[in-house]
Amino acid sequence: MHFTIKPTSFQCNIKCDYCFYLEKEHIFQHKNWMNNEVLEKFIKKYIDACNTKSVYFTWQGGEPTMAGISFYKKVIELQNKYKGSKQIFNALQTNGLLINDDWCQFLKKNNFLIGISIDGPEDLHNKYRKTGSGKGTFKKVLNAIELFKQYNIEFNTLTVINNYNVNHPIVVYEFLKEIGSKHIQFIELLETDVPNEKFIGDIKFDIINFSVPSESYGIFMSEIFKRWIKYDFGDIFIRQFESFISCFLGNGHSSCIFQPVCHDNFVIESNGDIYECDHFVYPDFKITNIDEDIENISTPKLSFEKANLSKECLECDYKSICNGGCPKHRINKATNANISYFCHGYKKMFSTIVPYLNAMTSLAKNNIPLNEISKIADQIEAINKA
Repeated sequence: MHFTIKPTSFQCNIKCDYCFYLEKEHIFQHKNWMNNEVLEKFIKKYIDACNTKSVYFTWQGGEPTMAGISFYKKVIELQNKYKGSKQIFNALQTNGLLINDDWCQFLKKNNFLIGISIDGPEDLHNKYRKTGSGKGTFKKVLNAIELFKQYNIEFNTLTVINNYNVNHPIVVYEFLKEIGSKHIQFIELLETDVPNEKFIGDIKFDIINFSVPSESYGIFMSEIFKRWIKYDFGDIFIRQFESFISCFLGNGHSSCIFQPVCHDNFVIESNGDIYECDHFVYPDFKITNIDEDIENISTPKLSFEKANLSKECLECDYKSICNGGCPKHRINKATNANISYFCHGYKKMFSTIVPYLNAMTSLAKNNIPLNEISKIADQIEAINKA
């Protein structure tokens, strides 16, 4: 069981053009941030419901730092009150604009892992990540990263791949390395002008122009993978690639997108409502409220949709590592037979990386360190091109 927690709901101090969560302002009846009553009920029930020794809290938004340091001091107080013998871990995903010395002192003291959103160098980042008045946010984000480094706070970077930065894979990758990111996550962007909860069938819709073209995304990831596997494997960790390696080595995916089922990645909104997934915070996907029992909650609708694969998917050579992708991306069931919008791009990516993954599997079987892959990367790339 894992929860993404929305203490400030949809409210944010910037207005990214592509943000899928800002629309909740027009969906939710509640407008308030999470109060102490909801917070305490959630922390107690979540810790009790986790049958592991470690419990992970992920704070997200909107912009979660808007709740203020005092809110998170209360979080720590309540976690200590109810944790018993369990170990608590906190992660916070931020846009970085409110980060200052006070925040860094608190985050460092309480061992928060930070995820910070940045889409590349200044021109690429500022394309869509702007304030409400249209000003770029890059300099403030970079300032937050410098503060994290100054205070030795561990941080990951989250980069949304859109129709603009997708054309500059190596520029984006080298920039993220340059600013000190050791853990990188790329998110492929797809939004339509019809809400996802409709599970679009015959409804006419348009793909919004900032969405990343499928083939371009495949090329982007392929180019970065070739650079990463040759020069940075073992030093830089890229979530998607690590997930594929884990899958090939028999340990399953660490990324939910390619797992065979949708499960245990719940969202709790500021009023205590619980939903099946961050991308499906819509009335049809509400499971319960924190006032009720949460020990036996599940994701019935998304589990069904995830398993509802087309004939093409079932017969695909990459089915075992793709599993049809995310239900959010299956945007037109009527004409595309429930196939992911990113199918073509995924195939392009898999055709590039699978030979390397097969080689790594052989290394593992022969008890050879996986980082030896960098020594034969050129040979594999040459075979791929042949």
